[in-house]
Amino acid sequence: MRTATDSGVASAARWRLLSLGFAPPTEEIVRELEVLAESLGELEELVESLRETGSEALAAQYQALFGGSVRISPYEGGYELDPVRQGREMADVAAFYRAFGADAHGPAAERPDHAGCELEFLAYLELRRLAAVEAGDEDSASLVDDIATGFLRDHAGRWLPAFFSDVHDAAGEQPVHRLLAELGAQTIGVELERRDVDCVPSARRGLQESVERDSFDCG
Repeated sequence: MRTATDSGVASAARWRLLSLGFAPPTEEIVRELEVLAESLGELEELVESLRETGSEALAAQYQALFGGSVRISPYEGGYELDPVRQGREMADVAAFYRAFGADAHGPAAERPDHAGCELEFLAYLELRRLAAVEAGDEDSASLVDDIATGFLRDHAGRWLPAFFSDVHDAAGEQPVHRLLAELGAQTIGVELERRDVDCVPSARRGLQESVERDSFDCG
């Protein structure tokens, strides 16, 4: 029988897998992706595609999608037309991270509104919630869960569905990012429905150059 803890661990692993999947690929990241995909089960096609593609080819595919003059911005700010709002959103995302002391370099080592960083934060929150549950601290577990809901409502849930859709369309015959986008869309859709979160979608932009990096680090 699958327990609530088992479900929580799987949820954290899924967010972690997605965060790594949208970080610049290295051999170490690809190995962890394979391990996570195998542990979650029912992701055999993704495991096989990772092994067949390899880290070098995957890095080239990542660069084609997200590096330099790109088809897709991997930043939340890239899905917002108002430059003033872009800055406010990035500051608010960073504030979520700082509230948990989550200011260390994550797998993406990027701006706080990078897809990999936001997905990593969702994995981190789920692990914090599970730790509180295991410690019998129901109040802390509830608080962390409420913060995850707020982060999905105000940030991740507003733009990641569009981002995953764009990645899926742009990936074409590149199976790894296409499969990751499908998994991401399914995961965040289920989570928003489970939490009964109704997000106001971010304004979408067309083809663009990647938003420039700045001094912020990943949560």
